[in-house]
Amino acid sequence: MKIPQPLKKINNEKGMVLVIAVMLLAVLVVVGFTAATMTSTDSKIGANYRESQRALYNAEAGSDEVIAYLRDKLDNVNYPTTNATPTIINSGTCPTGQCITIPVTAPSGITFNTPVNLYCYDSANNLYVFRVTGTGYNNASRTIEVVIKKIALLPQNADGAVTMYGGGPAVDFKTGVGGGYAVDGHDYPVPADPNCNGSACETTATALPAVPGLFTVMTPTLTGEVSAHLGGVPTQQLGASREAAYDAYVQMIVDSGSTATPLYQSTLGTRANPAVTVIPNGVTLNGTGNGAGIIIIDDGGQLNVVGNFEYEGLVILRGSGRVFGAGTANIFGSLLTIGHTAKLIDLTGGVNLFYSSAALSNLSNIQSSRQGTRIAWRDVN
Repeated sequence: MKIPQPLKKINNEKGMVLVIAVMLLAVLVVVGFTAATMTSTDSKIGANYRESQRALYNAEAGSDEVIAYLRDKLDNVNYPTTNATPTIINSGTCPTGQCITIPVTAPSGITFNTPVNLYCYDSANNLYVFRVTGTGYNNASRTIEVVIKKIALLPQNADGAVTMYGGGPAVDFKTGVGGGYAVDGHDYPVPADPNCNGSACETTATALPAVPGLFTVMTPTLTGEVSAHLGGVPTQQLGASREAAYDAYVQMIVDSGSTATPLYQSTLGTRANPAVTVIPNGVTLNGTGNGAGIIIIDDGGQLNVVGNFEYEGLVILRGSGRVFGAGTANIFGSLLTIGHTAKLIDLTGGVNLFYSSAALSNLSNIQSSRQGTRIAWRDVN
């Protein structure tokens, strides 16, 4: 009888190493492929997002260009007067009366659609709407819709050292006190020291082009020693009135007093921080010291020049508002009058009115004058 032999163990495991190696390689291939796919996808997502943002920024730049155009052309934009329906706005058409085209130009490196359609949105509240589509690479595009409010902005430039837009203009100059211009349209620099006093505030006119010393819309009545105290190129000039534009600006400023954020203050601004100051009916501001910006002397208000007074900017007299006093005053910039049927500017005292392009240029730094007209915007796509 044969006795069964015990089974032999197989100790050769070399085949398992190969299997494990193949499995690890397969795992590595899958992980690598997945990582590569994810990296490619993330890269595409990142690129698409980047170009989408580029398109959005271009659209925003286009919006700024439209608003800048409207500000620069404020006297020459014929805003539509009939409300456009959402259907009209969405269609991109521009019906007469409901829409006008804004011929803006995209700056170098910025791409957005031109021209831009401006639609009447709410005529009762002076609201308008436009859309700008910015583009990026790979056909990326973003469209934003902007709602703006038409507000009266300060007209640019001055027509004279003294400008009288209202009726019955008259100026009473000094008599018997020698030479020295009291009203001069030659361009005067502002004093080196914004806090100067007395004779230290005096400057000498430059060779830059001058404006008329006195600009009126009808023949003025002049008394006193006119030739000795009126200078400019020419000394006098008749021209067209911009009274409506200035009156709209003044009314907007005055009306803001009933809001939570008035556009003016009761004290004078400075050269570093020019401001709008309103002197209302029944109030007299005793002008002394130094200031800069815009002074609106409303109907019934008064600026009493006392002591030494140096002001840089624009002084607007509306209605019966007036400047008077026996102090010594140098006003660099321009003084203008609106809203009157008869107006006398009395310069028999010590008030000098000198045109100054530097003083007027500083008005662009007044915060209320830089307030944007943009009310709201949204991303359409």
